[in-house]
Amino acid sequence: MKLVYVVAVTAIDTSGIDTIYELGKIVQKKSMRLAMVNPVGTVIEKLHKSKTVDCLSSTNGLYISIGEAILDITTYWKV
Repeated sequence: MKLVYVVAVTAIDTSGIDTIYELGKIVQKKSMRLAMVNPVGTVIEKLHKSKTVDCLSSTNGLYISIGEAILDITTYWKV
């Protein structure tokens, strides 16, 4: 699992969205998962509109906090 902590990202443009999409494809090719932690509302909206969220982790690609992400990841590994 690769977590991208984006708390400081308050806006995203098409080049940022394309970069996240490409990173997601690279991570998937290596049989890993990609998730974003603590994105703000406008960033989430743009990721959803562009369907880039689909290239993130298949279970939950967006987390509100690091704690939530770690809890989900550790639960996933235990299964």
